[in-house]
Amino acid sequence: MKPFIGIKQIWYGKSIEAAMTPQSLKTWLETAKEVKNSHQDTWGYTQDDPSVQDYINELTGKTYYRDVTDGGTKTITFTMGEYAFEDKVALQGGKVVKSGETVVGWESPETPELIYMAVVGKTKTGNYVVFTNAGIVGKSNMVEKNIGLGVTAVAMENNTEGVSDEYWFDGEAVDSTES
Repeated sequence: MKPFIGIKQIWYGKSIEAAMTPQSLKTWLETAKEVKNSHQDTWGYTQDDPSVQDYINELTGKTYYRDVTDGGTKTITFTMGEYAFEDKVALQGGKVVKSGETVVGWESPETPELIYMAVVGKTKTGNYVVFTNAGIVGKSNMVEKNIGLGVTAVAMENNTEGVSDEYWFDGEAVDSTES
């Protein structure tokens, strides 16, 4: 298997409600919004250390059982250096401001909005990382004098039975399938 290095493409869209296969991912990508600009050095993927509870044998002072209480939060981050007001609404909430039929601005929401959607990253080596239902936090993010649209996507439990919160796919399996 090829390594998962760097980022080549990013998409966001409707949360995924069926178990993923290379073919279903390719089909989903056709309906998703592709991010056209990820500002230099802002892409990231992290998984926190899992939380564990050690049980100690009082007679020996040694651990006799270890329980994993959570698997560690998985997070994708990036900052869009160029974006449309519609991207800001989709990823941060609020609404577009129009003059007639033309979008001319963005209005902040009165209260923070909970936003959930799928986020997919394709690495420079051609592999895919899929968050099927991510909690999205969008914010203005100052990077090198540019006010970008910073995005933090946290993999959330998927509400559809049998659908994982995260999938990784070999890019050749996805790109060679018929959609």
